[in-house]
Amino acid sequence: MTAPFLTARLVFIGLISVCSTFFCVRAISQAPPPQPESITVNLSIEKEQIALGQSPWAVLTVKNLSNHEMPIHGWMYRVHVEGENGEAPTTYVQRAITRRLRPGEADLRTDEQFLWTISPGKSDIHKFMLDYLYDLSVPGKYTVYVEVVDPSTEKSSTQKWLRTNIVQFTMQASNH
Repeated sequence: MTAPFLTARLVFIGLISVCSTFFCVRAISQAPPPQPESITVNLSIEKEQIALGQSPWAVLTVKNLSNHEMPIHGWMYRVHVEGENGEAPTTYVQRAITRRLRPGEADLRTDEQFLWTISPGKSDIHKFMLDYLYDLSVPGKYTVYVEVVDPSTEKSSTQKWLRTNIVQFTMQASNH
């Protein structure tokens, strides 16, 4: 190949690269800014030390930051409990909620789904009896957090999941 041909080819490739970069940067700069969350979420645990056979309760607090009511449907939150060896064994209810049913397990009835509404500027709580969702029969330390869909993105193809803080509790064997 001749030097002028190579030079022209390199110039052409360089122009294509510059134009592509310009269009990519322009497309990114024209993307709409991210929307602020319409809610805040926080998690607490009622008791940090629980005797085996007792029920640990996690308390989810959701604050509505918008100027209109926010519905929270049962499918819009996910509870996660982990023990010392990863996710704790799930109960039928948790598997149904998270759509991880085992072969032969039927889905929950639709009247077993939950809905609550939070007024503008207000906070509301939802309590989770963790042993209803997970098998916590093994003594040890556990962590829990909850993910909640931001209701303003509920109908969006890109739902935004907000994650709470992580709280800890210990399941203790009873000393008889």
